Amino acid sequence: MSEFRDTLGKDSDEGYLTLRLGRIVREKYPPKKRAARTVKLVEAEVRRRMRLDDEYVVRIDPELNELIWSRGAGNPPRLLRIYVKVDREEKVVNVGPSR
Repeated sequence: MSEFRDTLGKDSDEGYLTLRLGRIVREKYPPKKRAARTVKLVEAEVRRRMRLDDEYVVRIDPELNELIWSRGAGNPPRLLRIYVKVDREEKVVNVGPSR
């Protein structure tokens, strides 16, 4: 479990994040929009925790996207463990599932 500890800060270029989205997504959004909003929340949370400008492009890995949508639009996972890697030269942030 130690590999899933949040190891990401504003100065680090890669690390893990654990996002607890269960209550947020289920209370605020209608069932048909929950998975789509989860993808947007992941992007927003990565930007917030890393303190990134709008210049950076956040790319969601297809595996993470499949994981979010695997149980349908109305029932996304409550807990996501993600791996984030930042390329500061190209201003790209790659977000994928933790392995």
